[in-house]
Amino acid sequence: MAEDAAAASAKRKVTFWIFAFVGGMFGTAFFLKTTAIVPQPWSMAVLIAPMLLLIPLVRAAEAMQRQTGCASAAAVRYNRRILFASFLYVIGLGGALMLFRDSQVSKPVAALLSLMPTLPVFGIIWAMGRYIIEESDEYLRARTVNAALVATGLLLAIATFWGFLTTFGVAPDVPMWAAVPVWCFGLGIGQFVGKVRGT
Repeated sequence: MAEDAAAASAKRKVTFWIFAFVGGMFGTAFFLKTTAIVPQPWSMAVLIAPMLLLIPLVRAAEAMQRQTGCASAAAVRYNRRILFASFLYVIGLGGALMLFRDSQVSKPVAALLSLMPTLPVFGIIWAMGRYIIEESDEYLRARTVNAALVATGLLLAIATFWGFLTTFGVAPDVPMWAAVPVWCFGLGIGQFVGKVRGT
């Protein structure tokens, strides 16, 4: 009974930090866009503050994994790698936008700037691949693979539908970098569905 209460408490903490992180990111972005207190591109640096909420979110997730018996050394390494790559992504994106907008740059330099936020995304993909390889628990590995399949299916479906909308002139073009946030959103849905179904 005490273990169930501790697991429920750990889940509530994770839920709180998820909402805090998402609310902090979107709230800060909306505030910066509507008030223009911090001029572009320097406002990107302000987004590092809500990114710090990832630290207690990861810690709460690790505590929940320990409480529910889903903790493993591979999962801890995965969480730390994702956290590190996520911070590098925000810093790389902000740096690339600042350098690109503050001066006229040639196409080769612009191509190099595009690598600043792209390389951390490669790090995120690598971290997921390493987790699947390193995870010795078959159940945890299968759950992660299932969530990744849901994310990939969702991304393919949305990209195809949106592609036809743009072809028929119904919707505007969306930058291709949007694929990664959509996939990550789908990964969250896949993990949620897996937990609800108990698979």
